[in-house]
Amino acid sequence: MRWRVRATFPDRPGLLGRVAQACGDADVNIVAMQVFSTRPTVTDEFVVEGDDGLTELALAGLFTEAGGAEVSVTRADGDAHLDAPTRYLDAVHEVLEGGRDVEEVLGELLAIAPPDVADYAGHDVLDLRRRNGSTLRVSRAVPFTAVERARAQALLSLVSDAGVDVPLIAPSPRHPVPLVRVAGLADIEAVSALHERCSVDTLYTRYQVPLRMPMTTRMARRLVTPEHGIALVVQVGLDLVGHGVLERGVLEGRPDDHVFQLLVEDAWQGRGFGTLLVKQAARHAKTDGAERLTFVSAGSNDTLLRAVGAAGFVARVERHDAAVHVTVPLSGVRAVETA
Repeated sequence: MRWRVRATFPDRPGLLGRVAQACGDADVNIVAMQVFSTRPTVTDEFVVEGDDGLTELALAGLFTEAGGAEVSVTRADGDAHLDAPTRYLDAVHEVLEGGRDVEEVLGELLAIAPPDVADYAGHDVLDLRRRNGSTLRVSRAVPFTAVERARAQALLSLVSDAGVDVPLIAPSPRHPVPLVRVAGLADIEAVSALHERCSVDTLYTRYQVPLRMPMTTRMARRLVTPEHGIALVVQVGLDLVGHGVLERGVLEGRPDDHVFQLLVEDAWQGRGFGTLLVKQAARHAKTDGAERLTFVSAGSNDTLLRAVGAAGFVARVERHDAAVHVTVPLSGVRAVETA
């Protein structure tokens, strides 16, 4: 069996040796430990192994006799022996790539399961701030150390920047001047929120298939960092109201052609944002060496044709099954200036 034992000791030399000796005498193996400095005391966390006859309360008594106070014992999972930085890095991967809920992952990292404690003094509360200003509250019977608080906040801030938490549902009315830029990982949250605000018809026109909501983290990540291209977004204030993906080699039989697919949120259509995306996509495609650019949409899309025309292009329109391809030459387009 494997347990996680936490105890507080006076911060003086020799106490760890006393603990190790007590564990050795009881045939308890220490497989990992962390030290949290809480001067004038120190909080130590041990991951230990013992035979099946050993109980949580017996372990608590063992560490108490070795000089520990506020001793708590919980059953440990299979990853408990890994060092904390490794576990937190794995947690980021689980949230971003595995789609796991960040609150569930933090609960495992912080071991919030009820422990066996000799004197229960109430739950300690940890309030973590998301990027959008909301609060995630975690509590447990064992007090949180300053190091654990900092690690938990850093993890939540990192995955919140990547957009796995509460989305911004309503567009902000502030700063109406639009900005068109290349998207990055920090835009995952806002891109997901943008898609949630779009109508079924707008989503179908963009993807040619019914799009299920809510969007998964994996899909949102691909929409901001596509494998064979870049993503562009239109930002108004704090919100993204337009999005497009520019890729090469996605059209069957045309490996060198560049394709751009875009959408603009319903409430912001008719304001020229589609035209802004078309112009920027053409410049980036020209920078990548393209001679022409194809816009793909479902069915007859007059909005797309108006955006392409307003950008100053003369287009060739072709129907391919249920999709429409609008292709424009890039001979007169100025490439993006790079440093």
